[in-house]
Amino acid sequence: MEPILIGAIVAFILIVLWFFATYNRLIVMEQEVENAWSNIDVVLQERYDSLGNMARAAEDFAKGVEKDLFEQFAKARMAAATASQNGNVAGVNAAEGMMASILPRISLVAEDHPDLTASPLYANVQEEIDEQNERIADRRELYNAKVRNWNVIIRQIPSNFVAMIMGAESKDYFEATNTENPELFAPSARELRQEDELDEIKHDIEIMEAEKRLEELKRGSN
Repeated sequence: MEPILIGAIVAFILIVLWFFATYNRLIVMEQEVENAWSNIDVVLQERYDSLGNMARAAEDFAKGVEKDLFEQFAKARMAAATASQNGNVAGVNAAEGMMASILPRISLVAEDHPDLTASPLYANVQEEIDEQNERIADRRELYNAKVRNWNVIIRQIPSNFVAMIMGAESKDYFEATNTENPELFAPSARELRQEDELDEIKHDIEIMEAEKRLEELKRGSN
């Protein structure tokens, strides 16, 4: 057998071995991403249940006020829970963003009722959410690291050739809009509202003072 033919056969065997080794490596890495997300999903489902309990408690005290607000929150929460179970990270990010825009308004409803915020049930749910957020934050870091490694390797040469044959696609990072802030029902919400009210009062005072000066100028000109 000619050396060239032997060399070609050896090269072919090495390429085949490299292909299957890379293929198996990609399979393992993708499974690691899925496992990392599964660990997040478990806590997310707990968190969505806790958020639902807190929202329902606030809704009971709201007595029909802002009914649409709680309906929108319930829909966003269900969308997030469904997306999380299906591994749709982009869908979770979108639903989390919707909840982030609604939560401060629910917080204001809760703060308007001291009996609610002082109740043991409400306090316990808050503690649950804080603890769940911390667990999610820890697992989010691992998940995003796995996603980053996956997104890099499927673009690198020559592993991108194997990834293309596999039909591998880049994966979304978990942004965690809400879970980055443990104080979902921020105690400063009332303070922010009071600051707005103070700004309005200051504005009214400035207008009154301006009118008074204008009146004095008119009198002086006469």
